[in-house]
Amino acid sequence: MIDDTLAPPASGGGKGAPIWSAATLPWRLTEIAAAGALAGVLMVLLWLTPRPDLSVAAAHPFFWIKATYPAAVAACALAAATGLARGRQSGVAMLAVAGALAFAMLTAAAIQAAGMAPAALAILIWPDGATCLGDILVIAAPMLVLTVAGLRAVDLPRPAPTGFACGLFSGGVAATVYGLHCWQGTYAFVGPWFTLAMLVSGGLGAGAIKLLVRRRRFLAAE
Repeated sequence: MIDDTLAPPASGGGKGAPIWSAATLPWRLTEIAAAGALAGVLMVLLWLTPRPDLSVAAAHPFFWIKATYPAAVAACALAAATGLARGRQSGVAMLAVAGALAFAMLTAAAIQAAGMAPAALAILIWPDGATCLGDILVIAAPMLVLTVAGLRAVDLPRPAPTGFACGLFSGGVAATVYGLHCWQGTYAFVGPWFTLAMLVSGGLGAGAIKLLVRRRRFLAAE
């Protein structure tokens, strides 16, 4: 069974369709992304502070590449989560597209890093890299928590992959917003750290949804 919440309620007529289900998932995720992006912008403005050269940086192509990459991954993850929640193979295909985008970005990062001095590479790894990872996860956290809470009662045919796609989506939205603060302008930095942050967010989503499914099954067996 793909999602028993898609069926009309057996009793209590007039209640209508559930807020969270496989059918409504893309709309719920879009709403959460809008709220999460707004919250992320507020975090950048009030906590992290925007990069001081934002107006100048916006005139350079890489600024938009840095924004387009996680946004494209988020779009693929949204389609993937929708397909996986409905038991369709298109969900797996969209995760593969997101993987291809990550592979292209990481390839560009590796090529650029190969021509950099060891001292320059060390600067990209610590402490800026760890800070980038943590900041993106903080921005993604509210979106991920709301998504997991919404899906806790939805019967998903593939819980872990769906959770991964939802987490990847949250991480992609967060990384897109984080570009307003991040001053780094190289593939060698954005490729590995933005990708790692999105993957960690995806892993957290997969783990959380899987745990909720196990808990629900355990309670149902009692």
